[in-house]
Parts: sequence; C-alpha cells; structure tokens
Amino acid sequence: MSQTRREFLTFLGALGLSSSASAAFKLFGEGKGPLTIAAINDIHVLDARSTGLVSRAVNHINANSDVAFTVVLGDLATDGKLGELSLAKSALDRLENPYAVVPGNHDVDPTRKNGLANYEREYGGVQWEEKSDGWVFMGFNSCEGTSSDVTVSAEQMAWISKRVGKINRERPIALFAHHPFNPHTKNYRVKNAEEVLGLFGGHNLKLVATGHWHGNQVETRDGVLFTTTACCSSTRGNFDDTTAKGYRLFHFDKKEVQTEFVTVQA
Repeated sequence: MSQTRREFLTFLGALGLSSSASAAFKLFGEGKGPLTIAAINDIHVLDARSTGLVSRAVNHINANSDVAFTVVLGDLATDGKLGELSLAKSALDRLENPYAVVPGNHDVDPTRKNGLANYEREYGGVQWEEKSDGWVFMGFNSCEGTSSDVTVSAEQMAWISKRVGKINRERPIALFAHHPFNPHTKNYRVKNAEEVLGLFGGHNLKLVATGHWHGNQVETRDGVLFTTTACCSSTRGNFDDTTAKGYRLFHFDKKEVQTEFVTVQA
C-alpha cells in the first residue's frame, strides 16, 4: 500500500477536497499483483446506536490486509440529514485505507434546494475516477432526488462520456453507483440503464457494482459483472427476505474481476 489513510487525507486536504471528491489521486501501487477492494452499501445511519454494525464492518475490512480501498455505494443516511451523514462519516473514517463514496437517494435532503448539500459538505464531490493496476475505477451520482426509480441525469451522462472518451479501449473499467444496472434485478433498475451502459460501447467495461436493492444479486452479461449487495444496516432489512448483513469484496487481476459476500454479525 503506497499511502496510509492519514497521508491520503492530508493530500486531499491540501487540495481542498474530501475523500470522495473528484480528483486524480494515487491509491494503489502499480504492478503488485491482484488487487482487492471492499464495497459496502445502504448503511442507513439514523443515530449513534445505528453505527454499531457499520463499525463492525469497518473492523472486518481493517483486519483484511488484502483490502486496499473501500467504496461506499450510497444511502449512508436515513433522511439526508447532516447529523446522520456526519455520524456515518465518523464510523467510516475509522477505515485504515482510503475510501470513496457515491450518494444514494436517502442521502438527499428533500427540504433543501440542493438536496445533496449535506452530503457534499461531509463527503465532497458526487463523482470520482481512479486509475490503478491497469484498471479504471469510476463512481458517479445516479440519484434523481429521493426517488427509488431513477433516470441518470444528462449532466452525469456527460461526465461519464467525457471520462470514457479518454480511456484506452482495452483498459478494463469498474463502475460504481447506487441504483442497480443488473439486467435482471428484482427491482429498481435504472430507467436509462442501457443508454448509460451504451456510453461504454467499444470499451472494456468489466464491472458495475451498485446498492439500493438490499440483496445479493450477481450476474454476468456480455462479459460484464453486475452486482447488488445486502444492506449493512441495523435500521433496515434486506428485500430478499434474507437476514445476513455485510459487504462485498472484489478481487481484480489484470483483466478480470471476481466477487464474494462477507457476512458481518449483527
């Protein structure tokens, strides 16, 4: 690992950015073998007590020396309140390696003109990109207010298109957002999912990892791995009637990605 989390945050602080901001930052050492990242979603923090399960997940991730980076796939809060997002950040800041965040619809405060103002205050930008070990990792904002069923905005589509246009067509890409893109998701598939995925036409998209639907769904289409994951929340249940809570690991080699679900005891 080329950076400690403290060094990483110091670097971003010097740029006036947060750990989830859109920035060119170095997270992984190049050419050091398989890369493992963790992804956690739908923690739905409401109060201090509800950070307990999140803290246990953080302990799990910290204990795994293979994990270089964590992605938080939205719905950190319950109602987009600043206090909820702050509590979530305090729990996540215990991660010993860097993490990046994308917003979920429960991170939107419907009482504010800019619904993501509280989120941006705590976490910075709503999209980011990182290149490492031959891969490109991209996170973006799939939210449409507080809606569960969404259409990705023209603004976010333009951001993705611009970024993809600069990527070598052979370089593998991993994409992260809150709302599902799984072709056979049980519910909540992004309405313009095919249009968004079409932006990667001719490129080497290999992974689309999302949350929102609280359940483990893993499928592959045309060489692309699509996932959703059980929630890691003590305030919400899973949508698939399962009880296991936890997070997902992704293992990247030079061309492919494999995944597994890790249970965290409530």
